[in-house]
Amino acid sequence: MDYAKIILKPTSPFITELQSDTIFGHFAWGVRFLYGEERLKELLEDFEKNPFIIFSDGFLKGFLAKPLLKYIPKDEEMKNAKKVKKSALIDKNFLFENIESLSGEKIFEFLKNSKNKVNIQTSITQKNSVNRLSNLVEEGLYSIKEKFIENEFEIYFAYQNISQKEIEEVFSFIAKRGYGKDKSTGKGRFEFNINWNFKEKEFFKYKKGYKYLNLSSMFISDNMHLLAGKTITKFPKAGGFYAGSEPFKNPCVMYLPGSIFEVNEGILGKAENTYNKKNHYQNGFSIGIFFKDKQWK
Repeated sequence: MDYAKIILKPTSPFITELQSDTIFGHFAWGVRFLYGEERLKELLEDFEKNPFIIFSDGFLKGFLAKPLLKYIPKDEEMKNAKKVKKSALIDKNFLFENIESLSGEKIFEFLKNSKNKVNIQTSITQKNSVNRLSNLVEEGLYSIKEKFIENEFEIYFAYQNISQKEIEEVFSFIAKRGYGKDKSTGKGRFEFNINWNFKEKEFFKYKKGYKYLNLSSMFISDNMHLLAGKTITKFPKAGGFYAGSEPFKNPCVMYLPGSIFEVNEGILGKAENTYNKKNHYQNGFSIGIFFKDKQWK
């Protein structure tokens, strides 16, 4: 598989987080609407063993997921422990500069002095609860949390058996149609460009003896051994033609970016059927970077 990077600039508020499984869902439906069902079926053939595209989560430009490397602060450092613990992201330049010798102590020392400038404004919008059968407001209000983001995002992906032209056209379709919740009302619009030869590409390729830093929302596959991880319980929904009639999938537990594994070479992560329908999958494949550390030998 080859690797590329999308730089995404929001042009309207976002409600839904840029998580890899959700990004893939939008991409698959984009293929379906642009090129037809047969093209999507062709790409999904043998998908469980040989996915045609794997996304990372979206990260604020210049950052990646903080590796979950353990470090116990000294007494005099405890005043910074909360700040470091709350940090989910880390400067990617620091990460790549220390890729051969990462440690929890190095990460702690860097983050305790970092001053990240991120401009994200949130707004709580009250909306009427409408009965979809009667089309009348029968009960009270509910709240929607919107994010107004000036910063750009970066999404990494691996791909095969699909052309660069198709990928660009699908993302153009998503950018105009919107991403995530309330896209029909203008949410989730963005501009983007794709860097097909980004300089950090080498760090995404398998290296024997190196640890693996996951950057996706993913399921563990047989060729992965968990060293340190953080999970989320997701309640995924179907999109496209199924969004109105059969939207709900089964809950599932996924590992978050920042989780660390020992891995063997091959496709990492897996897809699971959470929809009780044949050939309908929750995409839990993983893309990430390889690093050396001092914690696990």
